[in-house]
Amino acid sequence: MLPRLLFPALGVLLVALGWPIATRRVRPNHWYGLRVPATFADEHVWYEANALVGRDTMGLGVVLALVALELPRLALLPGSVYTLVCAGIVGVGSLLLTVRGWRLANRLLRERRDGAAAAVVGGR
Repeated sequence: MLPRLLFPALGVLLVALGWPIATRRVRPNHWYGLRVPATFADEHVWYEANALVGRDTMGLGVVLALVALELPRLALLPGSVYTLVCAGIVGVGSLLLTVRGWRLANRLLRERRDGAAAAVVGGR
């Protein structure tokens, strides 16, 4: 019974945790958000990459909550299968949103550095 309460609650928690990041309300820090070298290197990259990760986190939370609430209605599954499905959604979803955010952060930082270098060369 506990997983059937835990996973919908986790979905709601993910939505609540993703919202401040998605709306760019979280300043660069070492505790909360997408914390990779590229996001620490440039404040613009921090906000853009974290906005994407925040939206993805909220989406993952909605999907998890819906699946966790509807799965018992759609199929009679043992508790272990239910837990495995919901945990799989959390695990795969977390991995995907992290990779997506990290790739965006690296691309944005590269573009900003290339743009700054081009401005210096063009300004000569």
